[in-house]
Amino acid sequence: RLALERGAKNNRIVEAHVCADLGKFNPRINGKDIKKKYVINSPIVLYLGQLHGGQYAELLLRAVKIISAKKTNTVFMIVGSGADLSRLKGLAKDLEITDKVIFTGAVEYSLVPKYIAAADVAVACFEDNDLTRSKSPLKIVEYMASGKAIVASDVGEVPIMLDGCGILTEPGNVYSLANGIIRFLEDEKLRKECERKARKRAEKEYKWEVTADNLLRAYEIAKNIR
Repeated sequence: RLALERGAKNNRIVEAHVCADLGKFNPRINGKDIKKKYVINSPIVLYLGQLHGGQYAELLLRAVKIISAKKTNTVFMIVGSGADLSRLKGLAKDLEITDKVIFTGAVEYSLVPKYIAAADVAVACFEDNDLTRSKSPLKIVEYMASGKAIVASDVGEVPIMLDGCGILTEPGNVYSLANGIIRFLEDEKLRKECERKARKRAEKEYKWEVTADNLLRAYEIAKNIR
């Protein structure tokens, strides 16, 4: 999209998507070990990412304050670590939501599929800025490959990536984010439908075989440019 806006010719643009390992990330992965580890018997809303810079976990924490007033039995899991971890824990305390939020800290990448598998709703929230307009977030592809109901901000490549298999929310708007999450928590039929669509889209567009073919096609186009 940015390339077209800046004058690139359409016939010289080849999409090479970020991809997930569809074997490691798939709906057959069982998240029971994670639920047992943290003693969770409630719906789980998951945020995955590094906790620094432009990752925006703060948006989810502020949305938790809104959601927990309606969905008192929901658990929110923040998976990841970074320079902002202590600040985010402090924010959770200030918002009086520490009983609703689990900060896992850093986890081994090999365990990430299990954490995603444990979730009922997976979140990728962003603000609208130059950085997020140019991102193709890996976490979204991993959520899709895992067959999850995804709530994500409508910015950059995100709406193209989801293409109807998740709920889009206004970037930076905690009320929009909260409403999107609540919608999935309250509508099991919609949640299951989006889970199925997400996996199907990952299998079609976001696997390494597709990206490899597209890169080879780009190479052939480049060879023929004079």
